[in-house]
Amino acid sequence: MHTRALIVCGALALAAFAAFACTSSDGSSAGGSSGTQCPQDLPAACPTPTPSFAGEVDPIIVRRCGGCHLDGGVAQPTRDFTTYDDIFRQRSPILNQVYSCNMPPPDAGQPTPEERAALLGWLVCKAPNN
Repeated sequence: MHTRALIVCGALALAAFAAFACTSSDGSSAGGSSGTQCPQDLPAACPTPTPSFAGEVDPIIVRRCGGCHLDGGVAQPTRDFTTYDDIFRQRSPILNQVYSCNMPPPDAGQPTPEERAALLGWLVCKAPNN
């Protein structure tokens, strides 16, 4: 019984944190720092077909993240996206940052809805090297 109570309390705390983290001080949905509303578009399950890393996701990462996370970019020392393995290791923070519209930053080119769907879908599918 004690374990069940801990699980329920942990789930409630996580839900409360998620609600707080995705809400601005005025109570609106998180929108990154751009001031626009962030879409609530995380797929509930892995889409079919699974977005391709080589064909869809890697080009999105190069185009939308590469300025900072590749080839000497300012964030490469701490968040290097040079290889699939680098990206795979960071898949959870990437998912969180993209879904919450914190990345890419407002002054960088924003992903199109199709790019965002492909990237989030691929991450929900556990980031396969496909």
